[in-house]
Amino acid sequence: MTNPTRFALSAAFVAVLCGVLPAPGHTQSPTPAPAARTQDEMRRLLSGAWLLAVTAPQAHQAVERAIARATGEMNYFLQSVAAAQLREKTPVNERIDLGFATTGHITIAFDQRFTYTTRPGVGQDFRLDDGSDVNITQFFRDGHLEQVFRTTLGNRWNVYTLSPDGQTMTVAATQQGPMMPAPMHFTLDYRRGT
Repeated sequence: MTNPTRFALSAAFVAVLCGVLPAPGHTQSPTPAPAARTQDEMRRLLSGAWLLAVTAPQAHQAVERAIARATGEMNYFLQSVAAAQLREKTPVNERIDLGFATTGHITIAFDQRFTYTTRPGVGQDFRLDDGSDVNITQFFRDGHLEQVFRTTLGNRWNVYTLSPDGQTMTVAATQQGPMMPAPMHFTLDYRRGT
């Protein structure tokens, strides 16, 4: 007959050896997530020019892959039309300038061609070169900067996130429209410019 106490001690010993239980005196604590940067820190660290960190052809390939994923489930005719529209409406920006006024206004400029200045969290209408209108909202949330474009054909979100050292900015772009079975999503990295 097996001694229950001896069996329990043997099982506990095996569990410690196999790593199921922590060794005596060893505590396991999760690594704390870094604290989100404040708006003031984000304004200071994001302010200035940011230059595309990869070559333009590499950036175009990232956009093309995103277009292919977003249109892959469409029928052939719709796929080619949607892909052409997405390609036309998704330029690769080689330079992004970010500015923050003491009044709180946020300014984001793309390739020194298109500039959008808004109050944080307040949507504002802009007229595009093709005569269409877009409503843009820019704001800080959870330690990053967001920019939302709303049109009758769909919405696009740009999320600007800094690397821990503040030298690289990742722009994650997501576009969704009523006719798109899947959102188009891609990321591009930018490095601090001069």
